[in-house]
Amino acid sequence: MSRSPVPFLDTTIQIERVTAIRTRQQTIARELAGKRVITSSYVLGEYKRTLVRDAIVLYNLVQKTEELFDVETQIAQLFNKRSVSRCLLLWATLHRQGIYERKKILRSLHTYITHGLVNRFMFGIDEILNTTECGLAKEGPVLEQTDYQLRTHCTRRVKECLLAERCHEQRSSLQTLVERLRDHPEATLARIATLCAQILQDPDMARGRNCTAYLGDLVIALELPTEAALYTTNHRHFAPLCAYLGKQLYFPANSAPITV
Repeated sequence: MSRSPVPFLDTTIQIERVTAIRTRQQTIARELAGKRVITSSYVLGEYKRTLVRDAIVLYNLVQKTEELFDVETQIAQLFNKRSVSRCLLLWATLHRQGIYERKKILRSLHTYITHGLVNRFMFGIDEILNTTECGLAKEGPVLEQTDYQLRTHCTRRVKECLLAERCHEQRSSLQTLVERLRDHPEATLARIATLCAQILQDPDMARGRNCTAYLGDLVIALELPTEAALYTTNHRHFAPLCAYLGKQLYFPANSAPITV
């Protein structure tokens, strides 16, 4: 009897474990119970530059907004719409815990920012792969006067990870993606093909803004071990990537595969 694959949690599932409605959180916990669960330092870095950063955004908004009932309006006016979504999820999470007063909200967000969200990331994880040695995964929040700050971008000019080296080692996989995704109707996947072609010419192109803005799905798919299966909500992007790379998606028992 073949062994079931090891679940590898991506950033979407890690965020759901914190911010989803309780029934969804309970479902995820049941689906992972008794299993060896893994993730990676790159996913941790992505988690920090998304959910932890947006907890900081929310903390600073609560600090500066004169009337607390205007915080949701301020959130809605944020430029980054993904940040809008995550801030609202965090706001709802606080309210779900019965936290409504400004001081208590700030106290809870302080806990989230300084250690709470990272602790939730680590909960139930048996191993964190460190294939890319992501520098941003090591970053922590800094309190400057009354505002928190967190570095969420790296630069191509300063080497602080092994992403370029890992990409060089997987040239055949990158070439496969160039050939299979170059004309893909999904713009995000077509852009990955373009970037893969550039990385084949110069592996350093994987670092910097490309790493944090455009290549997250690719990096996770490349570092996913063959004996593991990726647990994600983003099947639209990961299903083609995993299929072309010979990797697996994780479908919990009694759940039907999602058609992409």
